[in-house]
Amino acid sequence: LYQRKLHSSISGLYAHDDRVGACILLNANHPVYRRTYSAGHELGHFVGTRRRPEILYKTKNYNSREERYADAFAYAFLAPRQCFEAAFNQIVAGSASLTRRHVIVLAHQFQLSRQACIHRLEKLALVKSGTWNWFEANGGITDEQAKSVLGEKFVKFDQATADAHKPVSHKIALKAHVIWKNRLMTEEQIAELLDLDRIPLREMLYEIESDETESNDLLKTTRINL
Repeated sequence: LYQRKLHSSISGLYAHDDRVGACILLNANHPVYRRTYSAGHELGHFVGTRRRPEILYKTKNYNSREERYADAFAYAFLAPRQCFEAAFNQIVAGSASLTRRHVIVLAHQFQLSRQACIHRLEKLALVKSGTWNWFEANGGITDEQAKSVLGEKFVKFDQATADAHKPVSHKIALKAHVIWKNRLMTEEQIAELLDLDRIPLREMLYEIESDETESNDLLKTTRINL
């Protein structure tokens, strides 16, 4: 699973190769709650139509059988009926109607967007169909409102977004260092593969090498062969 900057219309991509397995790419420009749903949707394609590549668009309508399955899988995987319904009943206990605060707390608990949270409630018939449309027509449920309800929990550093602004992700940088250190590829070959100039590549490799040089035997990793 990778998270990089993509066009705003693309939420995620999925592909599978029998030699290396599955790969999911998420749009790091999207909020973390949106990426969580996108990951669940793409995982649904891995389960349902494993060898068929797919692109999830932000405004895409789920018309095909495969898309409807991936959509349903994402909701069931991220917000299973039993625990989601129990959490909802606990949050709204004693209330006569659904409020923005209820939605914000429930969405945060399951790491869903407020829209996905309400759509899940609608699908489970826990609220009336059209509830999200009503909120949208009446000012929506804003980040400012969520921040007011959640406080410090709302302001959370997003490592994936910060990482996506770098020319190479931390994961790929570490793999490139291992390849370079074990002389499996030359510096020039790695630069060409990653589409990087030699100087920034060298700086990246030497920075990782410097971190490893500072380590001692106590910090050595162990490998377990299964």
